[in-house]
Amino acid sequence: MNIGIDIGYYATKAVVNDRQVVFPSFAAPFTASRVSLNHRDAIAIESESGHFLVGDQALRLGQGARQESAQWLGSPEWLSLFYASLSELTTATNFAARVVIGLPLADYDRDKRAIAEIVRGRHSFKRNGRRAQSFDVSDLRCIPQAWGAVLDELLSENGKVRNEAIADQRVAVLDIGGHTVNYLAVDGLADIPAESRGTNRGTWSVVRAVRDFLDREHPDLSRHNDHTLMRAAVDRRIFDGQDKIDLAPVVNPIINDIGDEIVRTARQYWGQGAGTYRQVLVIGGGAHLWSDHIHQAFTHARVLDEPVMANARGFAKFAAYLGENDG
Repeated sequence: MNIGIDIGYYATKAVVNDRQVVFPSFAAPFTASRVSLNHRDAIAIESESGHFLVGDQALRLGQGARQESAQWLGSPEWLSLFYASLSELTTATNFAARVVIGLPLADYDRDKRAIAEIVRGRHSFKRNGRRAQSFDVSDLRCIPQAWGAVLDELLSENGKVRNEAIADQRVAVLDIGGHTVNYLAVDGLADIPAESRGTNRGTWSVVRAVRDFLDREHPDLSRHNDHTLMRAAVDRRIFDGQDKIDLAPVVNPIINDIGDEIVRTARQYWGQGAGTYRQVLVIGGGAHLWSDHIHQAFTHARVLDEPVMANARGFAKFAAYLGENDG
């Protein structure tokens, strides 16, 4: 089974063949509702690391905290997200997986060996309402997250090269996530270290601005978790009881500020030669929030279809490619 996984600070994404799943990267210690009409839709994962609610139900019922530090890699919460993604992709009780997983560019050199130790090998877990599942990860590849966009454009679902032209092009990728922005430069399917960097100011900066506003003006609403506030920021509104609060005056200035920063940083890393890139691919959860800023600076920039899923989609295609070419 060839699997691509992208566990971000906002959402966990996973792909196998033509099946893809996404859910909030939020895990909380398991608590069972006394009465629930949607219990079958909840994701509860039990393993040696503990028993956790995952995703939307964890947001509604859990008391955990969103993670914003690389130290969460390999934590019980991180593992529960990893297991939950596999449980969403397959109900098989025993299987082997070739996994390609991504790390932010800023963390890649530091954490790639640690993630290999965590993921490679034998795993077992149980999802609520199912038999236990066990799987082996014998082949694991960890690559920088933004590479998923290039692989998504290069390869078909079965791992065959479908776009040979990109192999000879200079391609730039802007991967705008929750906590990080990855700036990747690729030439001839090799990344250019001097022009590839990662920063730590992504879409969660918008959430912090919203929370600061609510702390001052509507303190009762500060009890909302960060994922709920992110949705409110995207919608530019939130409700205090029946009263609608317009968040546009709060959200729009920070959106503009971060958009300007993304463009400045891209020009800093890519120099005055940004026009030498045949393509500028835009992916990640913040792709649509900042697409106008990016397109004004780089008129040939293009947001990929379902940009939130682009990394995981490219990783799954790369896993299939490895299966066809590793002998």
